[in-house]
Amino acid sequence: MEDEPKQAEQGEVLPPKNAAEGLPPNFLEYLESDRGHEIAKTILGLWKELQQVTIGSKTEQQKDQLKRNHEAWKLALITQAVLAVAVIGSAVASAWHSKMDATMTGFSGVALGYVLGRKTS
Repeated sequence: MEDEPKQAEQGEVLPPKNAAEGLPPNFLEYLESDRGHEIAKTILGLWKELQQVTIGSKTEQQKDQLKRNHEAWKLALITQAVLAVAVIGSAVASAWHSKMDATMTGFSGVALGYVLGRKTS
């Protein structure tokens, strides 16, 4: 019993031996065999799954990035509108009460220019 060669179990994947030469087959011959074909099919299936998962995660990341960009743009637009209204409102109120002088005019112009001149994209 000990002298008998061990036979491959059902789950083991061994390349078929080339009977004529006693050498294992080359890579292409191995892939053409049933066992080689199953291994290649399994590897290609895993590769396709990996590609689908990668593409799906990239798509989700792009969607999240677009949402964040939109929210940031909306917040910047609201902030600019509030600051513009505050600057114009304070300038009108100062002019109404005759408190508008050169310093106040310069400050209001710079503040309004900053708010309206910012790049929003």
